[in-house]
Amino acid sequence: MNVQSRNLFISLVIPLLIIFTRPFGLSFDQSMVLATLILTITLWVNGAVHKTIVSLMALLLFFAFGHPPIQKLLQFPLSENFILIVFAFVFSQGIANSGLPEILIEPFLIRHATTKYRLLFVIFLLAFLMIFVIPQPFSRVIILSHIFSRYYDKLALPKAVREPLLFAVFLFSMFINMTMIRGDIILNNALIAMSGQAINELMWLKVMFPPTLLYCLLGLLLFGFIFHTELTAYQNISAGFTHQAHAKMTAAQKRYLIILAAMLIAWATEDFHGLSGTYIVVISTLLMFPLGLLHKHDLKSVNGRLLIFLTAAFAIGPVMTVSGLADILFSGFIHIFPETFNVVYQAAVLFVTGLLHMVLGSNITTMSVVIPGLMTVSSGIASPTVMMFLIFITVCGHFILPFHNVILLIGNGSGLYDAKPVVKYGLWLLPVMVLAAFLIYLPWWQFVL
Repeated sequence: MNVQSRNLFISLVIPLLIIFTRPFGLSFDQSMVLATLILTITLWVNGAVHKTIVSLMALLLFFAFGHPPIQKLLQFPLSENFILIVFAFVFSQGIANSGLPEILIEPFLIRHATTKYRLLFVIFLLAFLMIFVIPQPFSRVIILSHIFSRYYDKLALPKAVREPLLFAVFLFSMFINMTMIRGDIILNNALIAMSGQAINELMWLKVMFPPTLLYCLLGLLLFGFIFHTELTAYQNISAGFTHQAHAKMTAAQKRYLIILAAMLIAWATEDFHGLSGTYIVVISTLLMFPLGLLHKHDLKSVNGRLLIFLTAAFAIGPVMTVSGLADILFSGFIHIFPETFNVVYQAAVLFVTGLLHMVLGSNITTMSVVIPGLMTVSSGIASPTVMMFLIFITVCGHFILPFHNVILLIGNGSGLYDAKPVVKYGLWLLPVMVLAAFLIYLPWWQFVL
């Protein structure tokens, strides 16, 4: 039996046990949904079957046994985010075709990202600055990863070094998006809407910005510790590029710069002119064709397999909710909460939220299940604002697999890195997130709220 066959056999064991034993009093259909979920995640990780085939199988079984409305099952391809991601891939290809990243950003990387911690700091810095340039988080990280991917190509980094460093681009983007509402306009605004709290940008900055910067610093140091070998290899390779001469900007590239700057300014100021970022990126991408920045063959930059993968991943939460599995899993933990908002209560919030996030995957779906339940349970016991943000840092600061955060999922689904660096880092991050909650976030909230 080869490795692939063995992995497939192992992947079937737990799903079959669930189908035959029906734990937690599940119906046959519910046991099939849970078995499908576990089988899908396992195959995504061990690669015994191609991700596209697994994703299509999952969608079929979810529909057959979870009985979701088709608009719930296919909520990703029917959403505005689908259009944004598709056009963001092509738009980023147009930026790459202009040659401007090589002239404007790569010299900065070569000059300043010379050591392992400088590289990580530069990734953090660019991820933060791009919040003010591109409002949509998915588009932003796609473009940023494209820039670093081209840079790593120039350095001819080995795959073992390249993959963790591309993972860092998505990871640190995920971290920095927590600092302000505009960091992730989708997730952060969903949190506010679900909790019913009146939180503006200034309030968010006061509550989240300082502790999250400390959390980001811990995340950076942790990454340096875990991937020390890969970062050291990068440092040695990049040293040979420090003093290379760089090309001058051509007249055509100067025109491209003005045009692209106008497009990005329009995107960054959508709150003022009211034109949706989706329209801006679509129009900007289409304009790149007559400008010569894009050609028909560049449409191949859209990763169809990633879109199928994301469709299946986004379907998990709605199917779990519609099938009743989410309620069954959540109701089993209500009794563990004490009557006062003490350390045990706070730990219970982290535990329940993290456990459901492990199963549901999607941050928004996890919040949609956890927030109504925990906000009701904690009424009169804990501050609603504290509860809201405690749930938030758990779903954002906790992951084991790529599907636990859509930002990480985009990078993984695009083939920029496999699940190994995600699992390796995520297992270490879990205790760091818990310590940060008790030693950084909760004391800070007690001080400012």
